[in-house]
Amino acid sequence: MYSFSLKNQFNKVFAVIEYEEEYSFQNLYEKDIFFIKTIWERYYDDYIFSIEELKKAKLDLMKYMELDRWENLSDKDTKNQLQLIYKLIAIISYALENDCSLYGSGD
Repeated sequence: MYSFSLKNQFNKVFAVIEYEEEYSFQNLYEKDIFFIKTIWERYYDDYIFSIEELKKAKLDLMKYMELDRWENLSDKDTKNQLQLIYKLIAIISYALENDCSLYGSGD
C-alpha cells in the first residue's frame, strides 16, 4: 500500500494505492509514465513530490485519458489501469489545488 498526504503530514493520509491496485500499477509502469515510475521505484521509501513534479505528472497522466491510446477498452485490466490513472490525477489535482507538495509513503 502506498499512502499520500499533504505538507509532509503522514498522519493526515487522504488517499492510498491499495494492494489490489498494484497489478494495474505494475502494468502502467511499463508505459513509461513519470509519476508511476517514480512511485514504483521508491515504493517502500518516503518521497516528497514537489509542485513542479506534480505539474509534470498531471500533464503526463492526462495523455492517457485519451481513449485512442488503449487497445481494448472492454478488457478488465485496461479498465483497472484507466481507473488508477483517474485516481492518480485526482490525487495530484488535490495537492495542486492546495498548492502543496505531495508526501508519499509505502509499506
